[in-house]
Amino acid sequence: MPPNSIYVRRENTAFAFVLAFAGMAAFTPVFAAGKISDGLLPVAVLVWLRFLGGAVTIVSVGVAKRVPVFSRLSPLWKLHLLRAFCGVGGLACSIYAATILPLADATAIGLTKGIIAIALAGLILKEMVTGRHWVAGLLCAIGAYCVVRAASETGTQGSLAFDGVAAALLAAVFMACEALIMRYIAQREDTVTILAYVNVFATLLLAGPVMWLISTQGISLQSLLAFAWLGPLAIVGQSLNISAYRRAGAATLAPIYYGSVILAAVFAYIVWGEIPTPLAVVGACLIILGGVILSIPLQKRETTKVN
Repeated sequence: MPPNSIYVRRENTAFAFVLAFAGMAAFTPVFAAGKISDGLLPVAVLVWLRFLGGAVTIVSVGVAKRVPVFSRLSPLWKLHLLRAFCGVGGLACSIYAATILPLADATAIGLTKGIIAIALAGLILKEMVTGRHWVAGLLCAIGAYCVVRAASETGTQGSLAFDGVAAALLAAVFMACEALIMRYIAQREDTVTILAYVNVFATLLLAGPVMWLISTQGISLQSLLAFAWLGPLAIVGQSLNISAYRRAGAATLAPIYYGSVILAAVFAYIVWGEIPTPLAVVGACLIILGGVILSIPLQKRETTKVN
């Protein structure tokens, strides 16, 4: 990362965790959009509405702030396009999984992205992955597994259950890749530019197939407007996530995102009355413990070892 970039922030793990948690809270109803719509709209249309609304929102913000978003082509436009592809894939798989499985179950399975992101951060970004990262990741993974086991007691049977698990795992791969791309570009471009590119690119990627779905299935404008909130809410979540990645590495932030299973469980309880089992509570506690381990500041011993 360029050390003199104006977009780099001082490492602040605790504040990054707060920003990441707030971003997860914003995204919880977005990932549950398929279950909320209850078959009213296809998954592809929900994903497109999320990115279309996001594009309109962030471009409007850019105009108001006079940010020259598209006055010149970003030198990182290929990374923006790749991130848009990962974002579309991750969101589509997550929404699809949540329509088949219980929300907390689908969310917990998707949290394998933390382990994937830790490994990729070390291999690709050359970030230091310490034993503390692995211990925290292992605790979070065990906690997520407990939640999955607890949710499976109510479970879905047959091929649908397999489809839901496979979709959640694929979403984890997409989101882990997106996290690494975000970490890289967050150090090099402003938030408005980053969000504008990913939302516009994703909207264009889906425009053709979605227009075909709308015309062939006779989807009404009223149904589309009912989910217009997806885009603005996702922009809030994305802004918070970018701010978090400017203050902590991808390997450090990856395990804290396991907290999304807690938010999913709370949301599911409020909306659908789902009550966590004791095993799910144990899993949530392990997830929190993993985040606490990462939030403990390390002693900087390097300076004392020099001479």
